[in-house]
Amino acid sequence: MYIIDKFNKKFYLYLLKELSYILLLSLAILTFILVMSRLGKLADLVINKGVDLKDIVLLIVYSSPPYLTFTFPMAFLLSTIVVLGRFSTENEILALKASGVNLKCLFVPVGFVGIIITLVGLLNTNTLLPTSSNRFRDTLLNVVKKGIAVDDKEGVFNDTIPGVVIYIDKVDVKSKRLHGIMVADDRDKNLKQTISASSGIISLDPDTLDLSFILHNGSLHRWEKIEDTYRTVSFRDYTFTMNLGSMLPNAGIRKKTLEMDRSELRNAMSKTADPERQYELLLEIHKKISVPLASLCFLPLAIPLGIKRKVEGKFSGVVYSLVLFVFYYILMALTEKMGKIFHIPPLLVAFSPNIVIGLFSIYLLRNLNDEGQTTASQRIRHFVVHYLEKAK
Repeated sequence: MYIIDKFNKKFYLYLLKELSYILLLSLAILTFILVMSRLGKLADLVINKGVDLKDIVLLIVYSSPPYLTFTFPMAFLLSTIVVLGRFSTENEILALKASGVNLKCLFVPVGFVGIIITLVGLLNTNTLLPTSSNRFRDTLLNVVKKGIAVDDKEGVFNDTIPGVVIYIDKVDVKSKRLHGIMVADDRDKNLKQTISASSGIISLDPDTLDLSFILHNGSLHRWEKIEDTYRTVSFRDYTFTMNLGSMLPNAGIRKKTLEMDRSELRNAMSKTADPERQYELLLEIHKKISVPLASLCFLPLAIPLGIKRKVEGKFSGVVYSLVLFVFYYILMALTEKMGKIFHIPPLLVAFSPNIVIGLFSIYLLRNLNDEGQTTASQRIRHFVVHYLEKAK
């Protein structure tokens, strides 16, 4: 018993080390691939708007938690299948069987990693994601403010806002009051207007990102191309407003339901009378638990798929993990759609993909210790054919 216990500990540590390497690598690669969708707009802020690289790095870091919600279970599934597949290819699984070791012992180290990933995922969806969303919003506002920077440049034509040129003659540093203001607005191809004023101030609404020019003693010159009409208006007080949403990366400034914490979701539910909106908010509350738990649902599925793919090639593990996770994502979308149509309780809708994956895992766990040459794909095909015949 002492020898067996010592062997188990060494094997568990060996398997944990291999899993950790692949898990961290796959997590980094998968998250980077998803974050790349924002890099184009962020790079434009660095190159064309002169935003500090530090702010861009912070934006990338703060935008990662929404993607980590899905890459945590996906990386766990991928790393488990790849590592166990390598063990099977190098006959280490066969050596375990020859030594009389029950392959169900693999659930101990792999389950340990799965529990850690699940706990980290729950922490991410319920705490880290809402916090990072607020930090992302604050950093984004600072980036936009630095990008426009119209209230600290004297005697310079500022064209950082697309389609708008701003000129300020003098700036009172203490009161932030501007003197000698000119704004040329060419955003609308059918409307050209130029505004000039002797003085004014600029304010930015952090919620709507509306940039407002509160101007005094000036004139407005407008040319309407379609009607070929030129208008001139003199004013004593005039407010000119433009929205800076076009300067933001693809993610908007307002919070999505995914980025809210549970208290914010419940608060939003109490403020809306729309049943469909209430359903979506309640479903999101349950998904903050069900999606991280997907790692535990993939656990009994990944082990048989890993050890049964000896003859299928080195890259079959990557294919299996991607196909399974796409299948899980399709199940999520399908059950959400059906839940809204047939008014299925949100709790059942949120956990339905996990239940389906769990039932499928139980089937693949049959004959785990058998030394058969059937591949995982053949077992999946047999499962589909068998139950389709029963359905007929």
